[in-house]
Amino acid sequence: MKKIIFAVALVALMVPATFAGTGYLTGNGTNGSVDWETTDGGNSTGPFEVKGENYNWPATYDFVTAATIRVRMEVGFWIKFNTKDAWLTLKQVEIHKYAGSVTFAVQNNVNVEVHASFAKLDGMPGMEVDSLSLNEGGDTAQINAPGANLKVYLKIKNVDLSAFNADTQVGKCIQIGLVTLTVRPLVRPNIAGVC
Repeated sequence: MKKIIFAVALVALMVPATFAGTGYLTGNGTNGSVDWETTDGGNSTGPFEVKGENYNWPATYDFVTAATIRVRMEVGFWIKFNTKDAWLTLKQVEIHKYAGSVTFAVQNNVNVEVHASFAKLDGMPGMEVDSLSLNEGGDTAQINAPGANLKVYLKIKNVDLSAFNADTQVGKCIQIGLVTLTVRPLVRPNIAGVC
């Protein structure tokens, strides 16, 4: 009986030895020692061929790195105007003239040119733009990456106060129009693409 137990223990010790090493076959939870042959002098780029090997069953082949592919992409333009809570509030500065400004952050990954324009809402009384400027300049400004603050200044004139509704508008803070910002990147277009 002792001889049988000893023989079984000896076999159990010999089985894992079959899988010693860092090969590419897995069997019984242990790596096997299978030889891979390459046609490029043993480099890891392949192509790979495996020789016939004796190994204990069950066993499975492991994944091995055989090739890499470089990945690239064409990076597009990105700009964000942080105007979610921004209001340009006008105050009276002269008879029939109102002015005001607002400053907010701009984030961009490319140098851009920003242009501003004003339009009153439908139904608003007559008024005209006296001046509209960006960052104390004209109605166009350049913002270089990665971004900067942008100040929009607006002054309107010839506001017809007599045409505002006494019950719903006079003495209240109401929206009268919109400043629209348009933008373009300051790079030469590449029609064929860059990738």
